[in-house]
Amino acid sequence: MKKFKSITVICLSAITLLVMANIWFLHGLYDSYKQQYIERIENCVRQADIISWINVMRSTFDVDDSSLTLNLTLNGDSTETEWYDYPDVDRRMVEELISAFAAEAKSDEALNMKNYTVIDSVFRKQLDNAGIHPEHAFIIPYDSIIAHNSGLWEIAFTINNGQTHLYNVYVSALGKDVLKQMSGIIATSAAILVLTAFLIRYLLYWVGRLRTIEQMKDDFTHNMTHELKTPVAVAFSAADSMLRYYDQSDEARNRRFLKIIIERLSYLSGMIEKILSMSMERFNKMKLYIEPVALKPLVEEVAGMLMLKADNAATINIDIPDNITIRTDALHFGNIISNLIDNALKYRNKDIGSTIIDIRADSNSITVADNGIGIDEKNLPYIFDKFYRVTSGDRYEAGGYGLGLFYVKQIVESLGWTISVASEPAQGTKFTIKFNGSDKN
Repeated sequence: MKKFKSITVICLSAITLLVMANIWFLHGLYDSYKQQYIERIENCVRQADIISWINVMRSTFDVDDSSLTLNLTLNGDSTETEWYDYPDVDRRMVEELISAFAAEAKSDEALNMKNYTVIDSVFRKQLDNAGIHPEHAFIIPYDSIIAHNSGLWEIAFTINNGQTHLYNVYVSALGKDVLKQMSGIIATSAAILVLTAFLIRYLLYWVGRLRTIEQMKDDFTHNMTHELKTPVAVAFSAADSMLRYYDQSDEARNRRFLKIIIERLSYLSGMIEKILSMSMERFNKMKLYIEPVALKPLVEEVAGMLMLKADNAATINIDIPDNITIRTDALHFGNIISNLIDNALKYRNKDIGSTIIDIRADSNSITVADNGIGIDEKNLPYIFDKFYRVTSGDRYEAGGYGLGLFYVKQIVESLGWTISVASEPAQGTKFTIKFNGSDKN
């Protein structure tokens, strides 16, 4: 278990690190997509700037023709193969045009004017053409800023590798668009995270169940050992007394010791049979010897045997008509009644002077009720589980190893019957067995 805990801690730590790494990568991916949007916006600014310059030149020089002749000089870098390299050529060409227009405007006062309303209008049109639809988008001179730009992306538009600052561009934040573009990755990552969390919780749940079962088995072994040692010690003491102090003339004493030995061996035999019967495979293969059984004499016989070993004041009231006969396996049905009465004797209410057990039956059902300490409502669903024992208060001190009621339910269901229980703490417990589908006279 210690090794399992270590492996679990390592795995959970690794999963936590992977989740954190995934979040970090998603954040980086978000920034990457955001940068792509910014680059598309900057491209729209370039287009708007050039179009606005062309319109200014056409209106200034009264050019009626729809075409303009422009001379463009683009410097490249020589490569080892004497080819010329033009990195990011499309952007550089546009920036060369913008620089040329800006230089022309400086030399000609007639061109030295900017209509930012026109630029904004062209800029919005270029954004629409690019499939970008922010709520707000506008361009202002580079020496102007907006004091309160909450919720807006601010882009410093420059050329010449950032040396020339032309405009400040503001657009509504496009975070939703970026997240929409990442929706597939986010959804699959979230699904993996949820599934992983579910599997971890499911695993820990079953590990807890297994630990509970392990503890229950340990309790079973401890209690079974105690239960086995007691009758063995009693039988051994009786046999040792007969061997050491045998008196042929004292027949009554000898018969008493022999009876004790037989009773203890019979008890051990029944206990071993009960333990063997706990195997589900044995239950499936076990053959019940169904025969007509007179109900009242069988119950009275079992109750009488249990009263002999009762170590506290107890009264068993039997209210069963003499003529009721049921079809069942007498041995196993006797064990059922024995378990229910034995539990009533074990789990007595110490605040009450005498334990009272009422056994009533008719042709349809039999009930065994007591005035014992009762069972908490939260424990009732589990009392028929194998190895289950209520480990609170006086019940933990009582003998047993969590197999009795499991055995009872398995036999009852094998007979085609049903069993139910009603109980209240400090009030007592009532078991009801209904003879469903059995032939009754």
